[in-house]
Amino acid sequence: RIMARTHSLATQQVAVASTSTATHRQRACARVRSCRRGLSLGVRRASFFGRSDAEQWLANGDDGDSREADDDIVTTNATLDVNEAFAAVSAARRGLELFKLEMDKGEEEIDVLAAACFIAMHRTPDINVDDIREELDRMSEVIEAQLPTNTEERFPLRTIKTISRVFAQELNFVGNIEDYYDVRNSCIDEVLKRRTGIPITLCLVYMELAARVCVKMVDVSIPGHLLCRPVADDMEVLIDAFNQGDLLFIEQVEDILTSNSMLSEGQKVQIDRSFLEQREVRKKAFLTRILGNLKSIYMSLEDFPSALLVTEYMMVCNPYESLEVPLFRTLGMLYYSCGRWVDAIETLELYLLKAELAENADDEVRLSLDAARRVLTLEKDVLSTMAQLNEEESDD
Repeated sequence: RIMARTHSLATQQVAVASTSTATHRQRACARVRSCRRGLSLGVRRASFFGRSDAEQWLANGDDGDSREADDDIVTTNATLDVNEAFAAVSAARRGLELFKLEMDKGEEEIDVLAAACFIAMHRTPDINVDDIREELDRMSEVIEAQLPTNTEERFPLRTIKTISRVFAQELNFVGNIEDYYDVRNSCIDEVLKRRTGIPITLCLVYMELAARVCVKMVDVSIPGHLLCRPVADDMEVLIDAFNQGDLLFIEQVEDILTSNSMLSEGQKVQIDRSFLEQREVRKKAFLTRILGNLKSIYMSLEDFPSALLVTEYMMVCNPYESLEVPLFRTLGMLYYSCGRWVDAIETLELYLLKAELAENADDEVRLSLDAARRVLTLEKDVLSTMAQLNEEESDD
C-alpha cells in the first residue's frame, strides 16, 4: 500500500515536470531572479538530482558574477544558511557514521551498548555514550548492594532473582504494552529515561545490569518475542525482561507458545535446546532486530526519511545473506520515496542486477526506476535553462 502510494506521488511529479519548455523557462527565470533579490521561492528546498538541502543550496550559487552592493548581504546570509544546513546534515548522520565504525570491528569486538546508542542517535544526535554507561552503573549499584560482597557466595539462581526483583520493583522497568510501537521504545536513551520499552531493548538493559554484577547473559529469540538467559552450566532458566524480569523454565515457555499457537489439541510446541550452547550475544543479529523494528514503525507511519536513515544503518549491519537483496530494494524504493533520484536510480539498478541473478526481480521497481529517470532528466533540463538565463542576464 505504501509503495503504491509512493509510486502514485512520483507519477504526479513526473506529470508536473512534463509541462512545456516555455513553462520551464518561465519558472527557471523566476528562480534566477528571486535568487538575485535574495528571495528563496523554494529554491533551497528543491530536490534537483535528489541531493540534500545543503548540496542543493551550494549548486544554486552564482560563481562570482558581479553584483550590486546589497548582494553582499545576500551572500552572507547564504553562507550562513549553507553552514547551518551542513551542520544539520552532519548532526543527523553522526550516529550512522559512528555506527559504521563500530560495525567495521570484528564481531567479538563490537560494543552492543555503544552501537545501540549510535542507533538512537538517528533521533537524538547529541547522545553521550558515557552518560548512558554511567546511568547503567548507578542502576547496577542498587543491585550490587543487595548481593553478598564475596562473589563466590553468590549462587546463580539467587542472584538472577535479585536482579529481576530490583529491575522490576526498584528500578521500575516495565514493558510498554499500551504504546508498543512508540519509536522511543527502540531507543536506549529513552528506555532508560522512561523505564519502559520493548522486549529487545529491555533485554539489553537487563543484560547490561547483569554483566555489572558478574552475571554473563545472552539473548534468546523465540517466535514473536525475545528473552535472555544466564550463561551458566546446568541452568535452563529464561528471563522475560518485558514482563518484569519473570523467570521461566523452558517447559513454561513451551506451554505459553503452545497456548498461543494454532496447533491441534494434544500437540505441543517444542523448543530446540541447541540455543543453550550459545555463549555469546549474536551482536549484528541483535542490532539488526532493533533496526528492523524501527524500520517497520517508520514505514507504517509513512515517515520515509526516517525509514531511509534506519535502512542505511541496516545496510552496514546486516549479517544475513538472505536479506541483502531485499534491503537493496527497500533502500532504492525509499530513495525514490524521498525524491533522491540519483541515489534511487543507482540503487535500484544494482538491485535489479542482484534480483535477476536471484530470479526475483519485480515490475514495481522497474516502473519506479523509469519514473525516477524521467524526473531526473526533466530537472536537468530546468537547471540547464536556468544557467542559460543566468548567462543572458549577466550579458545584459
